[in-house]
Amino acid sequence: MESLGLNEQHQGIIRSYIKFARHQRCQNLKFIEMAFQDIIDSSLLEDTYTKDEVEELVNNLKDAVSGEVAAELMDISHINVLLFTQLLSQAEKWHLRMKVDLSDVQNRELLEKVKIMEENENKTQPSLHRLQPLADNNSGSFELLKIEIERLKDENVRLEKQAVEYESKLNQLIEEKEKMSSLFEAKEEEINELKIKAENLSMANKNDEEESDTNNDSEQLLGEYEKVLTEQLRLELESMRQEYLTVQSQLSLAEQELERKFNQTAAYNNMKMMIAKKNEQVKELRNQLQKYEKSNEPPPE
Repeated sequence: MESLGLNEQHQGIIRSYIKFARHQRCQNLKFIEMAFQDIIDSSLLEDTYTKDEVEELVNNLKDAVSGEVAAELMDISHINVLLFTQLLSQAEKWHLRMKVDLSDVQNRELLEKVKIMEENENKTQPSLHRLQPLADNNSGSFELLKIEIERLKDENVRLEKQAVEYESKLNQLIEEKEKMSSLFEAKEEEINELKIKAENLSMANKNDEEESDTNNDSEQLLGEYEKVLTEQLRLELESMRQEYLTVQSQLSLAEQELERKFNQTAAYNNMKMMIAKKNEQVKELRNQLQKYEKSNEPPPE
């Protein structure tokens, strides 16, 4: 089959046509055999025949066989026209202009290759089947659509997994943000309380300015302690603010990435709708070809 330069899909079409042609040929040969047998059973009843009687028998047989062969050849030519029509219709849908070299039809070398191909087909698959509709091998476009659908399905699954991962990370960041906010508020309250205590101590110290040097030393120590504590709390608060801003930035980036992935999923849904419309067109074409096939189904053996 490769010697004809065809791919695997078109090889299947050629095999189907060879099976169909072989079936038609067998039917025609059976009719010819029946015509001969009918002459034998109905006319050859005497031991001897005159010349005129023999000529009449031969002429009757010739008319029967000639009529069957002529009808069969006409059917074959009509079938070939219908096959050409199907192929040309498919070509026109893709805006192709087909050409046929009729000289190759009488190429003895190519005819011999077809003969060998049919003989090999008979050895491997002796059973007879009717011609498979061309709609089952529709130019590869349907296969391309199936491949594209599978690719989009895989892409959708991958995007859904990423969306779940981003959503989980987003929830973690939100929880961490809430914890940081609570801790930030707690530190703010602690600082305010310390400020109030410091102010109260300062006022108390002013009222006790006339007390002993021991009290003055205590006030000085308390002031130093207040400064150290205030500075320590300020540093902790600044560190918490930086962590809060970092978490907030990560959360914003995660939300943007999640929105982008969701937009990609919407684009996939639009492509899926277009492919579904294409599938409906392919189904309608199959139904039409099946009706045509039933109307041209060969008679059973």
